[in-house]
Amino acid sequence: MLRFVVGVTAALLVGGGGYWGYQTSIAADVGAAAMAKVICSCVFVDGRTLDRCRRDEPPGFESIAVSVDTVSRVATGVVLGGMVSRRARYSDDFGCTLEP
Repeated sequence: MLRFVVGVTAALLVGGGGYWGYQTSIAADVGAAAMAKVICSCVFVDGRTLDRCRRDEPPGFESIAVSVDTVSRVATGVVLGGMVSRRARYSDDFGCTLEP
């Protein structure tokens, strides 16, 4: 009986940890994508600086790192120390769009 309880407990912990990791990766991807798109639009459509754009970001997004490449006209949002990143590219025809 003890083996059964230990086995079920271990299975629940592993399953729960896997589910938490999966949900965290989805949230990180959405956050990185949102910041890349918002900053891309702010810099390349509105013509503002990255510092000025960061002042207006929604609460909770300050932990997402963002970089802007003005030559390629790309904004990149990075979460979890670079484990998750998303890019938005500006074009004259479509504005800022997320890269797949």
